[in-house]
Amino acid sequence: MTRVVFLASLLISTAAVAQAPSNTDSSAGPDPNQRVCRNLGETGSRLARTRVCLTRAQWEERRREARQNVERAQTTRVERPSGP
Repeated sequence: MTRVVFLASLLISTAAVAQAPSNTDSSAGPDPNQRVCRNLGETGSRLARTRVCLTRAQWEERRREARQNVERAQTTRVERPSGP
């Protein structure tokens, strides 16, 4: 019985430590003006890469625009002409 109580308390304390917040201030987030470089693969090639360096804000803007383009393409209805 004491083993069960000991194991239960050990598991509970381990779970509490795993969910404890870190000491870093995550509410501030990363600096949007920090420059980030990424290697982008070129379509049709497994080896060709292009290195692109932008700020975090610019990467986020690119991601947002790409997302909007995909959503627009998915919701746009294509009218097909009726056949004879």
